[in-house]
Amino acid sequence: MRHAIDQWLDQTKPGRTYRSSFHTTSETSLRAVKWNGGKGTSTESSSAIQTATPPKQTADANRQDFAIENRFACKDAATPPKRETPRSRLSGLLQRVRFFSGNDIEFTSIADSMDTCEPGQLLVYRLGEDCPVELISKALARGAAGILTEQVLPAPIPQAIVGDTTKALTEIRSKQTDRPDQKLITIGIVGSAGKTITSFLTASVLRDIPCRVAYQTGLGSSDSVLTEAGSSLANHGHALIDALSDAVDAGAAVSITELDSARLRSGSYDQIQFDIVLVTGRDAKNNDFGPSAVECAFELAAENGVLIVPAADSRLMRAANAVTETQPVELLTYGTDTNADVSIRTVSREDGVLTAMLRHESRAAVMESHLGNGHFAECLAAAAAVGVVTENSLPQIAESLSKLRELPGRFQSITTGDWETDQTNPSARLDVGGSAERVQFALEAARDDLNETQAVSVPMTPSPHAKTSSRSRRPQLWCVLAVSSADDEETLMQYGRLLETLPDHCVLTCAPADKADFLAISHKVLDGVQNVAAMRLVADPQRAIQWAHGEAGNQDLVLVVGGMDRSNPDRERHSIDEFSQTLIRCAENRHQAAALASETPSLKVVGFPEGLPAEKNITESDACVSDTPEDNDPPNLKLFDGT
Repeated sequence: MRHAIDQWLDQTKPGRTYRSSFHTTSETSLRAVKWNGGKGTSTESSSAIQTATPPKQTADANRQDFAIENRFACKDAATPPKRETPRSRLSGLLQRVRFFSGNDIEFTSIADSMDTCEPGQLLVYRLGEDCPVELISKALARGAAGILTEQVLPAPIPQAIVGDTTKALTEIRSKQTDRPDQKLITIGIVGSAGKTITSFLTASVLRDIPCRVAYQTGLGSSDSVLTEAGSSLANHGHALIDALSDAVDAGAAVSITELDSARLRSGSYDQIQFDIVLVTGRDAKNNDFGPSAVECAFELAAENGVLIVPAADSRLMRAANAVTETQPVELLTYGTDTNADVSIRTVSREDGVLTAMLRHESRAAVMESHLGNGHFAECLAAAAAVGVVTENSLPQIAESLSKLRELPGRFQSITTGDWETDQTNPSARLDVGGSAERVQFALEAARDDLNETQAVSVPMTPSPHAKTSSRSRRPQLWCVLAVSSADDEETLMQYGRLLETLPDHCVLTCAPADKADFLAISHKVLDGVQNVAAMRLVADPQRAIQWAHGEAGNQDLVLVVGGMDRSNPDRERHSIDEFSQTLIRCAENRHQAAALASETPSLKVVGFPEGLPAEKNITESDACVSDTPEDNDPPNLKLFDGT
């Protein structure tokens, strides 16, 4: 792997060969020069930097330049002829295809939709999504070259019949761009939890080689030059092929992709080979008899590729060993506080900082991490394993891993930025959730944080009017869990078991789009709960957060899990910001209320006679003393003798 990266570094130096998704070209160094065009305008262009040339060659070059200038001066200013759009034959791009109303289809490009179709484009009929009558009429009216479909349509237009249009589009784009996955090192990350964090940690390690790294994650994407949180996910199908092609054109050496489990099982990644397959979390079991998502990812490993799996998961280890027996791939294990090829030994975790020892074979390096208050040791070990595969030194890997301190919505600590305000409020954590394993991890991490918090002690000289208790109050965990209609019944039942066992108080809410189905969803959660009355149901997530934050004590911890819109990176970031601002407003309002309550009470006296101020503020001691001496005498007490 490191040899491939070093080869990329040599190719990207000035004067060397650079790679593109269209061809490979050798370029010399360039410099900017100016010359006068035929109209007398000054034009800037570039020319190759060459060594000193003999006088004869220089004179010949001057005569050629003079002839070119005269030709431009005499030539009329006419627009250049329009280039013809290259056409592709569908039979040369698809292996399994049958044609109807013709033997082949020549097209210029693939139309985005039937409304934007242009003459010569290939139109795609998506079964169950598009209206066939409307699609046929618009294809004929707009001059489409043909239709890519899964079934024959009653229309006099060339049609290509395939088994799956999504797979066919991926295959078409892969061959049109000349297999961009084979022009860089591809890393696929699959698992039930920790994919996004591991992706960014791996990118941090590889950037310090140094080399350009592209990635496609749930929080955003990058082609190694531009980073964006777009309105669409490009982590599967032909969109991923286009993203890899853009990364190759941008000069990336490595591409990191989060693999969706459902897409893996449906074959959306069959046109891509991964040099490294990294497994995070656990291999979730399936209800059917088909292969799991991790097993599908193992099948996509390239020749001489590497499988990186957690050593603690025996089921994954058996699956990986079976693959190594049939395919020419290597196996590398990782783990925390266990025997693995790459391991992290925890030294301490205090004040949200993890101090650990990174080990590989006989080498070791000390590292620190602030990510997730020090709870992401498993993800750190997985990213360190990628660094070992690329032959980075352990001290460099440890330094690279320490650079990433926080990720939005990944057990994120929410603070107001004001120390006094944070001291008068409970601690707050925010996690996007998404699976029972993610929820369990967030609850256990929050419980560990509470165990480090000292119990609230009773004052040595309490106020005579204050309520005292013989016991010290233990910090408590408040969990606000937002469920979704996308969760299956088994996952919802697991949520109920977790909410009943791990937190001290739980509030069940839902995503804003699922309020109409909240009661039906909550009943499925209560199926896994014994004490149903211990759970509070609040449909509005904002009000649920406000109630839990208002009831929690200063030493407690409020954990908000789920409820974010994760349809695309842009919406996910906006949802995380909205929940964060809700927690911050709750903390600020609580601090202001506490400040007002701590002020010294005063009595306002009005209605004084003339010559005196209209109003006067007097303290409690002044209000107990009267101006007349007889009023200050002790009161006369009379005993009731019963007569």
